[in-house]
Amino acid sequence: MKSHPFRKAFVARFALTITIGAAVTVAARTAEAADAAAGRALALEHCVKCHGKDGKGDGPAVAAEHLSPAPGDWTDKEDMSEHPDVFLRNMIEQGGKAMDKSERMPAFGKKLTPAQVDDLIAYIRSFSQ
Repeated sequence: MKSHPFRKAFVARFALTITIGAAVTVAARTAEAADAAAGRALALEHCVKCHGKDGKGDGPAVAAEHLSPAPGDWTDKEDMSEHPDVFLRNMIEQGGKAMDKSERMPAFGKKLTPAQVDDLIAYIRSFSQ
């Protein structure tokens, strides 16, 4: 039996809708499963030198190394609301240079697992909520 062109288009759209829905569901589960406490431990190890223990972008390296531009202030609700989680993920995994930001922001994509990045994002978000 010959397939109707509209049927092929419908099936393709339906499959795409299911795929997108599944991806959104997985992303939502990942965000819910993220552990801010584990993210705090990672931040203390990797981030406080620049972002500071209170997330204000005023860590000891800022003055000592004359960092310019200053690291992001995680407590700035307005600024943080402009950066979706995917931006934070890319910044953490790829580093500042890849995101047209400070070259001093290192890439952690080879040091942290995706779950650890989720935890770190959850911790970062806890400052601006």
